[in-house]
Amino acid sequence: MMTVLTLNTLRDRYPTADDRDRLTAYAAGVRDRLAAVREIESVEKVVIEVTLDRIRDLYPNFTRYHAVGWEKGYRDMQLLLQFMAKAMLVDDVRLLDDQVLTWVRTIFKSLNFTPKFLRDSYTILRDAVRVATKPRTYALMEPLLTHTIHYLSDIPEPVRPEV
Repeated sequence: MMTVLTLNTLRDRYPTADDRDRLTAYAAGVRDRLAAVREIESVEKVVIEVTLDRIRDLYPNFTRYHAVGWEKGYRDMQLLLQFMAKAMLVDDVRLLDDQVLTWVRTIFKSLNFTPKFLRDSYTILRDAVRVATKPRTYALMEPLLTHTIHYLSDIPEPVRPEV
């Protein structure tokens, strides 16, 4: 895996043989990664709409707790999907954690979302991406989608669930 952090370590030294091998392997996949980002962008709206429709079916009381929850949910999923695509492009899951997941997980906890609600929501998103994209795109995105499911649902059960 070639990460932004790995590239940053080269600021004060020449690449080692291992660094060169990782850079070469990463460079060989850039074209596929860029194509995957374009494909995610082209299916984003449909994927999110399908996901939110399914979540509405599973959690019909959600609106009772969150009056504009679906609008915010669309925005949140769009943001997360875009950041997952960017992290996939640079092959760096830690970038996803640092730039968005830690922040969003804190917000979700404050909204009294349950771990099950988050796990269900982002599993549905992962499944929608799998259906809407080519196998190569899904293969590149799947680790980020799965990581997001685990990271966001790793919260305590709220005292007063609001989903």
